[in-house]
Amino acid sequence: MKYLSVFFTLILFANCDSARQTQYNNPNAPFDTVFESDHGGKEQKSYAVIRSNSELKNEIASLNLEEETLNRLNAIDFRKHAVLSLHMGTRNTGGYGVKVSGVEINGNTTFVKIKEISPKPGEMVTMALTQPFCIVVIDANENIVFN
Repeated sequence: MKYLSVFFTLILFANCDSARQTQYNNPNAPFDTVFESDHGGKEQKSYAVIRSNSELKNEIASLNLEEETLNRLNAIDFRKHAVLSLHMGTRNTGGYGVKVSGVEINGNTTFVKIKEISPKPGEMVTMALTQPFCIVVIDANENIVFN
């Protein structure tokens, strides 16, 4: 019985993903996810295109990002790249997320496909308020459209 309670405790804590971070460094991909987390985003749903260092500083001032991520963002050349800041807003439980699932460039327009993730019915999730967000770097283009 003692081992059974230890087993269930381990399973409970193994499924809690408090700060999910993802970095994709595929040089052939049209986008690069710099940071992704379940916590620390904005309270309201928003998608923003950042095209300058001043806009970037305003955007990341409220986010709790690690120094490595901040250094990577501060090194972006905005003549070649743009930064997307995607916020899902406050959710009542864990299991939610937002990310870029694809980028298609057509002339001077970039179409960004957004994927919002929700927990499946009956899925075990963290019982806490979360604010999922994601920061992505894409090639700069005149028009950026979110789908």
